[in-house]
Amino acid sequence: MRRLLFLPLLALTLASASAAPIPAASTSDSISYMPVLLNQPAVCNDLKLTPIQKARIDAIRAEYRAKVGVVSATGLFDLSFDKTADKKLAAYQASCNRRVIAVMTPTQRIRFREIERQFHGGLFLLSPSEQNLLKLTPDQCHKFAEIRSVDSAKASEVQKAFLAGKKSALRKEIDLHRIQRTTARSLLHLLTPEQKTEWLASLGTPVKK
Repeated sequence: MRRLLFLPLLALTLASASAAPIPAASTSDSISYMPVLLNQPAVCNDLKLTPIQKARIDAIRAEYRAKVGVVSATGLFDLSFDKTADKKLAAYQASCNRRVIAVMTPTQRIRFREIERQFHGGLFLLSPSEQNLLKLTPDQCHKFAEIRSVDSAKASEVQKAFLAGKKSALRKEIDLHRIQRTTARSLLHLLTPEQKTEWLASLGTPVKK
């Protein structure tokens, strides 16, 4: 299958929020694809989502899948489409996340942000709003961008090797997971002791399994 069907987390472009203002505690510039995380029973239970909220999120998920299917099908017949596919899918994800956030109550948004931090660990520091929250210096932001660029390139190479038949699906997942762990450690290492303490405090209580 073509590359656009396999977008690794590190290769996705983080889209900035362009919809109506949303509380800073939960913004749509997340690295998550929120409906997937919300599909976990433990997360839904923690947030106390109502049946109506779940139904709305399911509808958003279905619409997103349909749009991704159209992009993927187009890419199979248009060899030049890969150049814009990543941007289209990243924009779809950002729009989807904004709509999911709008379904939640203010309290749920704040708690969900904590859950995202727990789920992604240091990787969540790639979110611009997290960087603003911690008041990263220009030098830190520059180093964050360098790490993201290098590791995204590594992830893309893993995907290419998989699509070329040079890596098994299991080997691909192992390699991508290793890259993500390395990225998370590198980002956390760049924080000052004060920033790290503040960020760890923002994780909230663990989700009960």
